[in-house]
Amino acid sequence: MDEVWILVKCICGNSFGSRRSSFSSCPRCGSSKGKTQTEFQSSESLAGAVAASNLPAQISQEVESRIAAEESRRAAVEEKARGGPEAIRRIMRQSTGDDGMLTLETLAVELEKEGYDDPSAEQAIGQAELGGILVRAGPDSWSWL
Repeated sequence: MDEVWILVKCICGNSFGSRRSSFSSCPRCGSSKGKTQTEFQSSESLAGAVAASNLPAQISQEVESRIAAEESRRAAVEEKARGGPEAIRRIMRQSTGDDGMLTLETLAVELEKEGYDDPSAEQAIGQAELGGILVRAGPDSWSWL
């Protein structure tokens, strides 16, 4: 049976957590005259809510902005990681002509369109050649293996 946890707001202004089935009093003032604010399914989510509700408004805003900035940074890192070899390979496939040939020029254009400046077209093709994915078919063209 899963326990339900509650966020309680005391008359003194302090927030604290408790099991729904137990009697609890405020750890700051000892009063048992609190008002249930929200229910949670895990103690971890309750802990985060208690911490957030006890922060002063200015600090809370600063913490929220820092968290948002960190999440944005992480999202950018994850996007770049997702754009790794699979994305480069997808772009290389898009750059391949109807004749099955990939040229340095078409790859450079596609990479630029997708917003990649690293790796360069030369680096991407070089890695693909080393990996046995492409074979040189001419001075500036390659075919897929």
